[in-house]
Amino acid sequence: QFLYFIAEIRMLRRVTGPSVARMSRSALRRSSTVAAAVKTGEAASVVSAEAPVMSFLEHPALLQDTVDGTIEKCTQMLDLLPKTDSPQEKHDIIDSVSNVLCLLLDPCEMVRQLHPDPAYKDAAMDAFSRGNQFLCETNGRADLYEHLVDVAKPENFEKLTGEAQKNILQLKRDMEANGIAHPASQRREITQLNMEEEELRMRFLSEINDGNPFAILRNLLKTRLDLAHKLGFECFADKALVGTMLEDREQVWHFLCEIGHKYRPNAEKEIDRLRLQQGEVRSRRGLTDEDRAKLMVGLRAQYEVEGIEKYFSVANCVRGIQCMCSEVFGVQLRQVPFDKSEVLHRDATKFHVIDDKSGAFLGVIILDMFARSSKFCQAGHITVQLGCRPHQNVMKKVGIDVNDRQYPIVVLTCNAGASKPAARRPDGGIDDEMTFMMPNEVTTCFHEFGHALHTIFGQTGVQNLAGTRGSIDFVECWSQLMEQFLTSHEFLKLWALRIGTKEPIPEALVARRLEVHNMFRHLDTLDQVLLASVDQTFHGPEPLCVYWPQPDGNMAKRSLGTYDEYGRGIFNLAKLVQDICTPLTPLVPTERGVLRSLSFEHLSSYPAGYYGYLYSGAFAKRIWNKNFAHNPLNREEGQRLVNQVLQYGAACNTRQVMTNYLQEDIKDIVTWM
Repeated sequence: QFLYFIAEIRMLRRVTGPSVARMSRSALRRSSTVAAAVKTGEAASVVSAEAPVMSFLEHPALLQDTVDGTIEKCTQMLDLLPKTDSPQEKHDIIDSVSNVLCLLLDPCEMVRQLHPDPAYKDAAMDAFSRGNQFLCETNGRADLYEHLVDVAKPENFEKLTGEAQKNILQLKRDMEANGIAHPASQRREITQLNMEEEELRMRFLSEINDGNPFAILRNLLKTRLDLAHKLGFECFADKALVGTMLEDREQVWHFLCEIGHKYRPNAEKEIDRLRLQQGEVRSRRGLTDEDRAKLMVGLRAQYEVEGIEKYFSVANCVRGIQCMCSEVFGVQLRQVPFDKSEVLHRDATKFHVIDDKSGAFLGVIILDMFARSSKFCQAGHITVQLGCRPHQNVMKKVGIDVNDRQYPIVVLTCNAGASKPAARRPDGGIDDEMTFMMPNEVTTCFHEFGHALHTIFGQTGVQNLAGTRGSIDFVECWSQLMEQFLTSHEFLKLWALRIGTKEPIPEALVARRLEVHNMFRHLDTLDQVLLASVDQTFHGPEPLCVYWPQPDGNMAKRSLGTYDEYGRGIFNLAKLVQDICTPLTPLVPTERGVLRSLSFEHLSSYPAGYYGYLYSGAFAKRIWNKNFAHNPLNREEGQRLVNQVLQYGAACNTRQVMTNYLQEDIKDIVTWM
């Protein structure tokens, strides 16, 4: 058994009986993978001994009750630091503290985002707040930083494993970026600002749908700017971009302007097409973003394939995910029952991830596919725990008994049933065979599953570098690569079967759908440039400024003013966004148009990081075209991707890994778009 006690509460325990279910009826495997399947009896005994269970869901108060014990154990581990001279053990202590804290905070975030019971949500928010306060205080400890400095000395650094070396440098850099070198009084102010930023971020997310989150957004942006100034940065973007692939604001703006310069001519041609639709008289004035939105909806509706959703039931999409896993990556998703302690939602399903050849258990994926009002996060990937090798020697010293392997648990949440009411079974549950997903919902599902796979494959020795803990301009590559598989008829025909007839989706239908999707590709891409530019400006220095490409390709700059100049009392968000967008788009921005286009979730969760979707998307497109487009079911390439990239999680030099994997100069990235 896996015994993980904090304050005598078992947070995550192993299944003790042979409870692994047989392959569900919805699992899809071709004959080539059946031969490699694990014998049921053998697999059951292996998996049942290793699979973690989310027993913190047994009662609303369990996470709250765990906070004091978590803090106590972390404090005991930190007290071990001055008692050892071993650089590796010092690292292992610090990484263990990170792991134990995450085993509290990550489940809290999942419960807060997804649980249907308000009592669970409220308790999780309280537990998160208390745990996060301890985290902020720990990150501000001067003695912890001194230990990192000591371990980073050349004579000690060379004694660390490769992963530990990367982790120590990253932790040291992060602490320095959070003001550890400042006097104690300033460190207290920085800790307080970090806590305020986290509280405002959570409030902003929870109040997005309540009508007017703009006042909170203004306070959030101002708090981030104040925090950056306290830390010695000119702006929050400078802080956020440390450690990313593009590294700084200048490179991000150059990247965005390169795309804008490349895509604008064809975007203007697409606008001309819209003007024809609009009519000669109205086209004499500029086309607004609102005009464009209405016209594009109308045009796409004319060409959209009627009834295409009949090929994409929720059950079919789950089969598609299973198909990708088995055909491309050599793993099976086996549906298993929830443990009685795992009180989540009746329509959620649980899967064990099993290696096809060895039968090894790799982790747990929970699918929460259906829309409901109680979800804060309607579509996303939420990590409950990361896959790593816990440092048993450290844990044992503070009375925590763990196995040598910690397996990942991830939740994939989607929004099926939001656009059309979900079909119900006689027992009141949702009928996944008769509830359909629209094409954009299918794309989102596969996108988020790409993150889940990265978490499953990215199991490292060091917890702090596992899974998707890399920068957004790296980790979004794999989610966008999964989207590319939906452009392949060869892949889709295996599982996208029409309801009733079981007819595979026709190739002509797939081609037509792609044509409709790409009808305004250049305008759509410029939209992403706009969102990324708004994000960079919001998190840039005051006076706020925007950059845009001139016709000759050079970059121009315009100063916009301060936050206060854009609204005293009520934040005039629309005016600011209009001013940012005007030089970047061939359209005429309007107040309603720009506000509708904003991605509030990303402003909250990925500050100064929205450009990462464009940057990593270029990598995804290149990987697809080079390695999978000609053969999307290429197991050899899938395995090479896992072995050369995904298995490292964030424990790698991302630029070097991508260069080695692609065997190309990644400076040419815009040419791939």
